[in-house]
Amino acid sequence: MPNHRVAGQLVPDAVANHVALELCNTRAGWRGDAPREYLVSYDALAVWAGDVGLLTPREVRALRTEARSHPRSAAHAVEAAIALREAWYDVCTAPWEERPFPAAGLAELHGFVADATAVSGLRPSGDGAVRLDGGRVPSAGLLLPVHRAALAAYDMLATGEVAHAGRCAGHGCGWTFYDPAHRRHWCIMAICGNRAKARAFAERRRASA
Repeated sequence: MPNHRVAGQLVPDAVANHVALELCNTRAGWRGDAPREYLVSYDALAVWAGDVGLLTPREVRALRTEARSHPRSAAHAVEAAIALREAWYDVCTAPWEERPFPAAGLAELHGFVADATAVSGLRPSGDGAVRLDGGRVPSAGLLLPVHRAALAAYDMLATGEVAHAGRCAGHGCGWTFYDPAHRRHWCIMAICGNRAKARAFAERRRASA
């Protein structure tokens, strides 16, 4: 899947059009036999969070420095981010799959949101709203990107925007995206869409041979 390097770390291209759904796309190949993990280290987590706007550049630098001094806590934060992503993926794809929200996924997500709320302050946002900020580096520490991602996921649920979460139809992809018009089929048409067309063409040729 498409990716790029930031500060020496390989991060997935942002294609979801919603920061909460970008978390799901830190794993490539949800429905494939060989998934690719992008959250391979704390550096990768912090740089990704900065790339999608969950962290400021100053926060990214501070957290990467702290992670080098506290490797166990850093490893725990990466594990927490992946656990959050797994629960959130199960929850946010439920409307697209026309199934009820999973109770286990909601319960796990609730735990992450509660932890984030406990260290949060209120921060005015650019759209005129005031939201919980997930804390700051001194209060949240290495879990700051996890807190902010959890609150972004909760915001999507609380506003009902999760009903507009789509999942790429590409074979072995599974990336998610925000699709209010419900007309989008691919994370990236030039990649998954073209692959699907090529696969369908090959199957038609085999059938006619």
